[in-house]
Amino acid sequence: MKVHIALVGGQPAPVYHGIVATKPDKIVFIYSKDSRNVVDALRKEINIEEDKQDVLHPTDPNRILARAKFLAEKYKEEEITVNISSGLKSWSHLFGIVFEKMSNAAIVYMDQNNVFWNYRTMKSQSDFKFDMHILFRLYGNPLENYKRFEDYTDEDRRAVGKIEKIRAYNYSYFNKLTVLLSREDQHKLRTRENDEFKHSNGSFIEWNKVNKTVKICLYKKMGNAYKSIEITSPNVIALVFNSGWFEYKVAQMLALWDRAKEICMNCRFRFKSNYADKNEVDIIVNAGTKILFVECKVQIAHVTDIDKFRNVIKIYGGMGSKGLFITHAAMPDIARQKCEENGIIPFSLVDYSCPEKVLTMILNSELFNMNVR
Repeated sequence: MKVHIALVGGQPAPVYHGIVATKPDKIVFIYSKDSRNVVDALRKEINIEEDKQDVLHPTDPNRILARAKFLAEKYKEEEITVNISSGLKSWSHLFGIVFEKMSNAAIVYMDQNNVFWNYRTMKSQSDFKFDMHILFRLYGNPLENYKRFEDYTDEDRRAVGKIEKIRAYNYSYFNKLTVLLSREDQHKLRTRENDEFKHSNGSFIEWNKVNKTVKICLYKKMGNAYKSIEITSPNVIALVFNSGWFEYKVAQMLALWDRAKEICMNCRFRFKSNYADKNEVDIIVNAGTKILFVECKVQIAHVTDIDKFRNVIKIYGGMGSKGLFITHAAMPDIARQKCEENGIIPFSLVDYSCPEKVLTMILNSELFNMNVR
């Protein structure tokens, strides 16, 4: 019988992927009272016989060693793997001492790139399926409210081009009508099927959710010159307002990346007020072996947004996930430095003549670097 002993700490992902990699007949979870909730989350995703154990003391070497020796004796006739990827260092050390001496046992480790290492054979394995939706559930954050990139149409793609053209006519008033909205206006946009916003200089924007149409009229700051356009597409409301057009433009670039297996947009998680200042992510990409979180900003107004973004990555995606902070305008040096300090990839579209190719190269280079915190 194949018995898998998993040391469980605050990170459930390496535990789950270790189970997927070993395909055991029986599981033994080693956990403390602080990681009991992680074990409960794992049990919901795994339908394998379990040898249930009591909580283990986090630091007492006598109790830890006694548990390891008990399990070694109990399963001395079986094929054992001991996953030390999660859990406490005190457990890893003492379980390692006991099981490394046994010919029927192997110490195994799952790294942040979901490469499975067998320390007896000194070989690795990485050919198993990665499911980011299971990962979100394991962290207690199911991704239930999002839009698939495939749900956008050719009409939406053409709409983005029209939006960019009218935006270029008067950036300031476009932003005032579509981005810099008051709480009252945001509520109006969410709840009314058709309405309009007006500016004192004559500029206005109208929307009709039934007809999926937005009309934009922008005046210059001085004089009577203006430009007007009507845009129709299935997702035109989401594209015009709150810089949705830029998020879709970034998603199009990411769709060209061969590691992008799934792209989710406008992702909203259940709010966790004790952990994060927001519960939404612009774009989430399943990159085959890990998750890439993407924050899209036309330009950075506050560098503290980068700290908040990093917090969101850790809370919702765990230590193994990566972050990309991408801007339309030039990124200030202080923002780039802040990204690097937080282990986030900074990228600005205006820095390159062919940003799609450069972004792919950077992502391939940075994706498998380990997060240090």
